[in-house]
Amino acid sequence: MQSFYTPAASTHTISSRAPAAVDELISKYSSTMSTATSFGNHTLPKTRRNVLQRATDRVRLEYYRYEVTFGLYVMTPGEKLVANTFVLVVLALLFWASLVYFPALLYHKLSRLVWLLTGQSSEEVGAAFGILDTHGGSIPRFADSTVP
Repeated sequence: MQSFYTPAASTHTISSRAPAAVDELISKYSSTMSTATSFGNHTLPKTRRNVLQRATDRVRLEYYRYEVTFGLYVMTPGEKLVANTFVLVVLALLFWASLVYFPALLYHKLSRLVWLLTGQSSEEVGAAFGILDTHGGSIPRFADSTVP
């Protein structure tokens, strides 16, 4: 019995070069190969693409990777629409929540850091540096909010 990876004992020698068709496929579909790589006797032409074409190709490649990674390529167009809509809504809500709640959370955590480093409240440190005179009234605080 012969393994696929070990050659049979025969009189012909094994070539270290891949066939020309394999070289062509590798150069055409490999993302790690450069555009002007020489194989054997011929050289692939180096094409100049503008920024818009490269950006479009990159977006298509990333969408293809997304489809293959999460299994959308086996869905019908209607199922893809529902799945993509769900993903876009979740991402939009995460972005909106980060814009609304992150600044207040950041201010709260920074004031806690100031208290940990100095032992003083952030109002006292801010008043000492004159920071709260200009920004103190516009930033909501978590500690002041009470639930009725």
